[in-house]
Amino acid sequence: MLARTPFTEIEIEDVGVYRLPSMWQRHRIKRIKRSDRDVAALAFGCGMTVRQFRKLPADKQALVRQAWLVLISPRNT
Repeated sequence: MLARTPFTEIEIEDVGVYRLPSMWQRHRIKRIKRSDRDVAALAFGCGMTVRQFRKLPADKQALVRQAWLVLISPRNT
């Protein structure tokens, strides 16, 4: 039986590749004001700032959020 390799990144059309934030990015997220922390993990994973991420259309933000959920899912381990 072959072992399944977990996903580490997801390609999102018109946004780019989403990866979970690195250790250094997670440390930076802890220092961001509380109202922006949830968005920061999504933005940093796309290589964007929080301001750039907030300018994305709502449907693209939703796709990034879905990608984040897939990558953190217990089924992905």
